[in-house]
Amino acid sequence: MVNNIHTFQCHEDIMEEAYGWVLKFNADTPATDQDIAALKVWSARSPAHRQALKEAEDFWCEAEMLSQLAVPVAQPKPEGLGRFFSGLRGFASFLGDGGGLVMGRSQVFAAVFCLGLGVVLLSSLLPLNNSVRNGVYSTAIGEQKTLTLSDASQVQLDTHSQVQIAYEDGARVIHLLQGKAHFDVAKNPDRPFEVYAHEGLVRAVGTAFSVYLAGRDIEVLVDEGRVDLARVDLPSVAPSAAAPSSSPDAPALIDALPAARAPAGKVFLSLDRGQGAQFNRAQQVLTQLSEKELAKELAWRKGVLVFVRDPLSKVISEVGRYTHVTIEIVDPALGDMVMGGRFQVGEVGALFEVLEIGFGVQVDYLNEGHVQLRLATNE
Repeated sequence: MVNNIHTFQCHEDIMEEAYGWVLKFNADTPATDQDIAALKVWSARSPAHRQALKEAEDFWCEAEMLSQLAVPVAQPKPEGLGRFFSGLRGFASFLGDGGGLVMGRSQVFAAVFCLGLGVVLLSSLLPLNNSVRNGVYSTAIGEQKTLTLSDASQVQLDTHSQVQIAYEDGARVIHLLQGKAHFDVAKNPDRPFEVYAHEGLVRAVGTAFSVYLAGRDIEVLVDEGRVDLARVDLPSVAPSAAAPSSSPDAPALIDALPAARAPAGKVFLSLDRGQGAQFNRAQQVLTQLSEKELAKELAWRKGVLVFVRDPLSKVISEVGRYTHVTIEIVDPALGDMVMGGRFQVGEVGALFEVLEIGFGVQVDYLNEGHVQLRLATNE
């Protein structure tokens, strides 16, 4: 008779268990398949359990632990949900202004979890030993690559991106033909560094910034120094198929591409560290980012994608740039669901597991290249 009595758990007890699960998956030992199965059973006990797990996962978002993105030595990649949590070790600061912080048991669990967050550096981000010459350089979907130029400047290409290097005696010219790239510019006042993207020009002397071609818009973000923005008249240049990413040492020559510098219009905007701009031929929008927001936007450079209270539609759009898998949101309302997390680029499996366990999303695998997301039915 006693075995038929089920003890009702209060919210605090459930939350404490939820933080315990988060701690378990953040331990030094990667989570096993048995751990994942046990977590699924626990989260299925009631809607309150699933909500508690979501709140535990969201805690680090509310604590805004994005100011420091540590780069530990890469470890072997664990399987299952452990792939997500094992990449979340590093440094974070959230304990206020030194006036002391009183925490209960659940908050202590959360605090320990937050202090365990971090990222894993992908080996593909290591710079090349030798500088590259003029030519076209590309990355495949899911690939990232760093190019060291002849003047020691560096260009980091994100997934499915392409640049044309066209250095001259009097100027350092680069055309961003597709995707996104980050530029770490060696200082040389006598030789400006110019990045052409669509009908936009970004000019710097010695600074660090990223440029992203988002449709016909150009997005620029500065993380060091200052850059000037101008508009130019350039002929339309399609991404080249002549320089596959698998052959970086044998780039296609730039005979058919407009390597010459285009006349630029008047500088319409200057950006300093922490400022970004989205512009096209007709308009521009300036944004000011905090240090934590800046770190979030640049996390891709360390091989991770960071989301803080972002709609699922945005998460899927960004994650989808790094994979050949088509991810389809079937239920429109699901696209507005707010979530947060840190994921290694290309690790879509970890994202699906988090959505299933922590957010009650049903993941349907139609085939190896097509996944559908829909609202799970309550059991």
